[in-house]
Amino acid sequence: MNINYTARQLIRSSSKGFLSTQFKPSSFKSKKINLNDSFPYSTFTLTAFDYDICPIVLLSNLSEHTTNIKNNDLVSLMVCEEQKLYDFFPKFKNKDINYEDPMSRPRITLIGKLKITNDKNHKKRFLMRHPAAKLYAGFADMNFFKLHIIGAHLIGGFASVKWFSRKDLISKKFTNFKKSESDIISHMNECHQSSVDLYLSKLIRPSLRTSTGWNMVGIDPDGFDMRKKEILVRYFFEKEVENANKFRGIFVNLHRKALKV
Repeated sequence: MNINYTARQLIRSSSKGFLSTQFKPSSFKSKKINLNDSFPYSTFTLTAFDYDICPIVLLSNLSEHTTNIKNNDLVSLMVCEEQKLYDFFPKFKNKDINYEDPMSRPRITLIGKLKITNDKNHKKRFLMRHPAAKLYAGFADMNFFKLHIIGAHLIGGFASVKWFSRKDLISKKFTNFKKSESDIISHMNECHQSSVDLYLSKLIRPSLRTSTGWNMVGIDPDGFDMRKKEILVRYFFEKEVENANKFRGIFVNLHRKALKV
């Protein structure tokens, strides 16, 4: 399986990550720590992704990170496996222990320039993925940022390491997504709830066969995301979908496929 593809699916399936910026103590009026030298500074953040796979995050102007970014917008964002991706990153077997070592599971660090975005679609995609953030996303001090990927470093488990350039990861060909994603999602959730639940119970998470009430919350060239309360899961396409106009046929075929499982 193509490692670029598996890395993209790991990234897109993540709902949260750890953002690291360069903290320069002299940039702050009040002394925050007894250090004069700059140092890496990390925080926890929710993540969404643009159609090209670049991350979208929400930060407050009041946070240290926003000050750090104003001085140096070169940052890193590490995301980890949340939905077990055994088809992409096989389980490491160790007969001497009776649990799965977290260090054997994949994570990837994205490096790039973090810049404020005023694209309304970025806000829409983020809030569809994280509806609880609507509580504070509209505050005057809050801004959405897009991480323009320069490169990435994957640790896919023990003895599985790879560096990626921007061109290895970025989706370059996507048509009609921005124009039609909202309408597609609304149509599926309002008119085809049974299909959405069927995708979950038969194709994504068979252990939840009796679970209903799932909502589609995002579509991109590599797959689509579904949420029910705090659980976010993803369906992975076998290959990139370049034109969103193809989704009608794709969802019909997935419904037929699920009925046969």
